[in-house]
This record gives sequence, structure tokens and C-alpha cells, in this order.
Amino acid sequence: MASRNDVTSGEAILKCEDVYRYFGGLMALEGVSLEIRPGEIFGLVGPNGSGKTTFVNAITGFYPPQKGRVFFNNSDITGIRPYKVTGLGIARTFQNLALFKGMSVLDNILLGRHIYMRSGMLRTMLYWWMSRPQEVKHRLMVEEIIDFLQLEGVRKEPVDIIPLGVQKRVELARALVAEPRLLILDEPMAGMNQEEKEYMARFILDVSYERGATVLLIEHHMDVVTSICDRMAVLNYGSKIAEGLPAEVIADPNVVTAYLGEAGEDGD
Repeated sequence: MASRNDVTSGEAILKCEDVYRYFGGLMALEGVSLEIRPGEIFGLVGPNGSGKTTFVNAITGFYPPQKGRVFFNNSDITGIRPYKVTGLGIARTFQNLALFKGMSVLDNILLGRHIYMRSGMLRTMLYWWMSRPQEVKHRLMVEEIIDFLQLEGVRKEPVDIIPLGVQKRVELARALVAEPRLLILDEPMAGMNQEEKEYMARFILDVSYERGATVLLIEHHMDVVTSICDRMAVLNYGSKIAEGLPAEVIADPNVVTAYLGEAGEDGD
């Protein structure tokens, strides 16, 4: 396990306090509180429909909480628009791929630098003096991430034709070129085979260890989370039912019940 004392102590980089989110009569999140510390890999798991993606959307501004607060670096970001959240240093991937079909791997990754790009008539007129150096800088960052995630062989390929596991890596690359302090990965291993899952797990560890990013990993594969995360929490029906070290959490009776059901439900 990736338990490290140096990243499981200290002041939280992300703090969610008593977050509620409902859609009509459906309570998607009910009083969820969570703290993630700088440098750690924090796992958030739960059965399908437990509120994991809704929680991410509450953090990133897609569906702001109706009650509760979200703090990033001690600043209240509750309800801030998604593009402003990205500008603060939070990047995310999506459960369903959000790549631009018909575009190359390289162009998709370059789009992750949009928050740093500047445009305007003056910059266009003085391209060689103002815009060209900026483009070179962005391209260098993109090439660094392509090398980091071993995407050199598909950099010019349309994203439509590459395997799902590689597409997931492209989406991770697009998030990384934004140079996030907090990286939120929403089920990055969904639909992958075992070999692809192992590759992605290795890259997530490298993102934490080598690039120093704090990672919030949303998954329903308990084996993945327990093998690479420093701490974890479990949601069920919109409520947090357990939090702590992976070994402690998976032994929690509430977690066992949420995943396996009550003993005797099948007649045994």
C-alpha cells in the first residue's frame, strides 16, 4: 500500500463541509464531509449510484451544492463556475470520455493548455514577438506529458481509432498539461481490461510521486483503490459510511454490507 506519513498529515488542500445535493425529490448527496491533504492519493469508492460523480460535480462547479461549503487552499470555491475552478488549479477527467473526435491525440492534449493561452488583435498582429514564444512554451509542456504517459507512438493518430485504454491516457494527459495542484480522476479505469488497469494504476502513482499532484481517485473497483491510495472513503446512497486507511475501511461492516448485502439475503 502507498501509505506515507509525509502526505497524510498537515492542512487540507481540499475541504468539503456537510455537502448536500439533490435533484427534485432525489437526495444525491446527504451531508458529505471530506478532507484531502496535499500530496496524497485519496480514494472515493461506492456502489453504482452512490453519489461519487455527483460529489465531483459539486466540487468542480458543474452541480454546486445546495447546502454545505467547498474549500480549496483555504478559499471558499462553493458554486464557482467550472472554468474558474480549473484556473485555480483543479483538473479532472470524466467517467465518460470527453475527447474531441476527429482530432489527433496531440491536438486533444493541447486543448488542456487553454487556460494559459492569451489571444487578441495585438497578439495576432505581433505574432512572432508575442504569440510565437507562448506557443513554443505550451508545446514543450505538451511534449513533456506525452513522453511521461508514453503516448509518442499515437501522438498524430485520431483519437477515434486508438484503444479505449489509450484514450483514457490521452484524457489524463489533457488534464495534466493544465498543471493542476489537485487532479480528480472520475473512474479512469472503467471499461479497461486487467492489463490496462495495471498500466493506469502505475501512471497514477507516477503522477503523485514524480509530479507532486494531489489525486482524488473515484472508483468502484475496490482492489485498485486499496492498492494505490493513502486513504479512502466510501459513499452509499449519497452518504459517507466509512473513511480511513484502506485496510480499516474494507473491514468496516457497513462497507461489507454496502458491497455484498446483508448476510442471508440470498437464503444462506
